[in-house]
Order: sequence, then structure tokens, then C-alpha cells
Amino acid sequence: MSNKRSKIFKGDIYCDEKGLIFEAYNIENIESSSCRVIFFDWLISLDQSIDQGEAITELLKVYSSRFPNHPMTELLIEGQKKNLGIRRKRRSKNSKGAIL
Repeated sequence: MSNKRSKIFKGDIYCDEKGLIFEAYNIENIESSSCRVIFFDWLISLDQSIDQGEAITELLKVYSSRFPNHPMTELLIEGQKKNLGIRRKRRSKNSKGAIL
């Protein structure tokens, strides 16, 4: 038996302990709509101490080169762009002191 760890195993990635994203990449002929459901399930179950943007970046680092045309890769790229857009928005106070 080889100790070589060239493959990713379910739960190996700190931000995908349940293996939801892992499983999505291993479902043959998965469609974008199914990836979206899995992505939102992953997002909801993500530990609150983990930054969403960093987690998406980590998942892309692991999977995008191996699965460049996979619908989950496309969704993760979309999620990364949206996350960056949200981070760049400034929080401002209106005249009554409420944060917008």
C-alpha cells in the first residue's frame, strides 16, 4: 500500500469537512443547478470562524486546475467575484447613525 496522497479525499480540505464540494466534483454530468444547491448547502454549513472568501479561494486552488470546465468551478469563480465585491463596499452611516 502506498502512502502517496495524490488524490483528494472527502473531508481533506479544512473548509469542506463534510465533503460537499468534493462530492459535487465527483458526480458525473452534474448540472449547474445542482452545483448551486450544493454550494449553498456548503455555505450554510461553513464554520462561522472561516472566512467565506478565503474558503472559496482554497477550493479553487484545489479543484480548478483539475476541473477547469466543471460547473462547480464556474460557480466558485462567480462566488469569489461576488465575495470580493461585497468586501469592497464601504459601510457608511446615515444621518441617524444606522449603518447602511
